[in-house]
Amino acid sequence: MNVSADHEKLITLAQRRFNGFTPHQVVTFLNQVLKERGFIFGLRQLDSDYELTIYDIRAQDEA
Repeated sequence: MNVSADHEKLITLAQRRFNGFTPHQVVTFLNQVLKERGFIFGLRQLDSDYELTIYDIRAQDEA
């Protein structure tokens, strides 16, 4: 992906500043912004690691 000055202007969907954020805050923000576009994010903690899952809910609507 080329993100240089010669590309079309990128459209901002949403922006939020986090101060001392947790992974759960990021996932909640992503869900708030992208659910209407057909994406849901899931997060679970496995010991000291996190697993992020992205779901396409548009696929369920088509089934």
